[in-house]
Amino acid sequence: MVAAELALAEAAALPRLDLRHHERQQPHSVVRREDRHAEHVAEHAEHEERLHRGADLERVLRDLVAGEAVHEFAQGRPPAARGGRAIVAPAMQELIGVLAVAVVAWFAGGTIWNVRLGRELMRWMQSDAEGGLRLLGSRTTVRWLGSTVVEMVINDGKPPFASVAVVIFLEPRDLPWMWALGRARGRRDTLIVRGVLRRAPVLELEALDPASWSGRDALPRVPRDWLVGQAAAAGDVIVHHADAAALEHADALLALAERAGLVVRRLSVRRTEPNFQLHVPLPDRREPARAFFEAVRDLAERALA
Repeated sequence: MVAAELALAEAAALPRLDLRHHERQQPHSVVRREDRHAEHVAEHAEHEERLHRGADLERVLRDLVAGEAVHEFAQGRPPAARGGRAIVAPAMQELIGVLAVAVVAWFAGGTIWNVRLGRELMRWMQSDAEGGLRLLGSRTTVRWLGSTVVEMVINDGKPPFASVAVVIFLEPRDLPWMWALGRARGRRDTLIVRGVLRRAPVLELEALDPASWSGRDALPRVPRDWLVGQAAAAGDVIVHHADAAALEHADALLALAERAGLVVRRLSVRRTEPNFQLHVPLPDRREPARAFFEAVRDLAERALA
């Protein structure tokens, strides 16, 4: 039995040994062992199976280790194309990261700029205790619409207004692509006065600066049957009117605005609400707010004449 175990051990250690010459001897030894010690033969067969399994496992492990080494070597020397992609991918990630940081920084800077500008304008309008925005009404409701629009609503307006809204309309500086597109279309910081008058005006007109965003935005809403004329007192402003009396009325209103130092982008007088709209660039904050709102009130009163 010991000799058999040693022989099997040698066979396990040398799994490639050719055993074809022992084909006749192996049956004889097995028969003798079965005759003498059946239990020991069964135990030895189980042990032999374990040895063969160990030899097979050892061979498989060697093959796996050898294959893994080759595989690792192949992975360690990738083709040039794959290495190129590995270089490009981090570069693209860095570029995307830089662009994302730039957009976030622009957004923050543009938002801060607009918020500061809006607050500065509101302080300017309310700085005069007896004038300024209070010439249009005493109680104002303020709300921000994003970072580009500040709306101040006066529900109980002073004559000639029944109600009025003053809108600070700013460029979209928080989004660079929207800012560039808006400027290309003529959008600039604008102050809008939009009011409902105590009575409807008799004459209707639309005085528009065609180069401005305000003028182009209002043009599609002008009645198609209105006439078009050039204002005598306002440079490039085009007057859309129903008749000659309305054109004359527009000239008088635009002359009044020019004397007050207002650059008109849109002046609208309509029978439907809102009856009165005035779009101008942001006023010079070095001048008192009272002078600006007095001019607005005078224009609204003249629109009813």
